[in-house]
Amino acid sequence: WVINQSHQVTFSIFGDPNRVQFVVLDIADRQGSLDRSQVDLVVNSFSVTCDRQRTVEFSTAYMEATARILVPVNSGVREVEDLAGKRVCTSAGSTTERMLRALPAHLDVYTLPGIPDCMVDLQHGKAASVSSDDVLLAGLAAQDPQTHVVGRSLLLSYYAVGMRRDAPDLVRFVNGVLEKARADGSLAASDQRWLGR
Repeated sequence: WVINQSHQVTFSIFGDPNRVQFVVLDIADRQGSLDRSQVDLVVNSFSVTCDRQRTVEFSTAYMEATARILVPVNSGVREVEDLAGKRVCTSAGSTTERMLRALPAHLDVYTLPGIPDCMVDLQHGKAASVSSDDVLLAGLAAQDPQTHVVGRSLLLSYYAVGMRRDAPDLVRFVNGVLEKARADGSLAASDQRWLGR
């Protein structure tokens, strides 16, 4: 999905969808990469928060996601409260990390650079659960049928494209691309193709 949307923006700017250069970043480094002008856009499960809006300019939201938990299918865990005192892994610097630490469930929350790292810990028995946005967890569960996503929504997030605050023209341009994708149905079609919703 991210690649598809990035190609749409690139095509709208340059007339060539392949003139994009992708940069792999840890979740905790997304804001800093914009501050350092390392990237022009962050298009990767970047949720809008008041904190982030102090240093990042966001497009209009293009997707809704909810934080949930991923556990082994035989764990017996149904809700986050079933994980009291157990190790729960999430990505460092994420909104999910702050939310988990604030829960009254007394979780043993720890972080790694990315959710795939947490998944490896879960598979090796070092974590009882992985917590992140439902769209990310669904992809992991599809790859490992010994896991599944359970529990209620713990946190509602809205994904948007992040840009530097000194680039208002780029923000307007990206909003225009997103609005066109909403109007012509390509945004909904992309969600259906990649996320099944």
